[in-house]
Amino acid sequence: MIYKILADIILVLHFFWIVFMLVGFIITFLNVFFIRNKSFFDWWFFRTLHLFGIVYVGCLAILGKYCPLTILENILYTKYANKLKYSESFIVHYIQKLVYPDVEPLTIVVPTVVVAIFTCVVFIIEPPVKIKNIFEKYLVKNIK
Repeated sequence: MIYKILADIILVLHFFWIVFMLVGFIITFLNVFFIRNKSFFDWWFFRTLHLFGIVYVGCLAILGKYCPLTILENILYTKYANKLKYSESFIVHYIQKLVYPDVEPLTIVVPTVVVAIFTCVVFIIEPPVKIKNIFEKYLVKNIK
């Protein structure tokens, strides 16, 4: 039973990771093109985590690799799948449909790569103040 519980927990975390990636993109997109709220661009931790996350996901998509969370879920479900009459609960069933939609892989890969590129460009053009200060300090030390 512990494998099923752990797999379900990983699935829910995976779902929230996907939501974080999508919400981060939407907030960034809206702030670049519509809202232009300068305080958003100072959310250094959110933006940096989102940047690294989306670049990682984009690289996985380009390379055709599975997300480590997917691999872990599959391992855990496989260890317990033979013991279950019904392999999933109602909620897990629908979360799985959201995390693993039944679509052509390019339908996921292309938007993921576009979002990763967009996020990188925005981060370079408008880096968070804290990150910008770190880079300026580093560059000034190396130039002198």
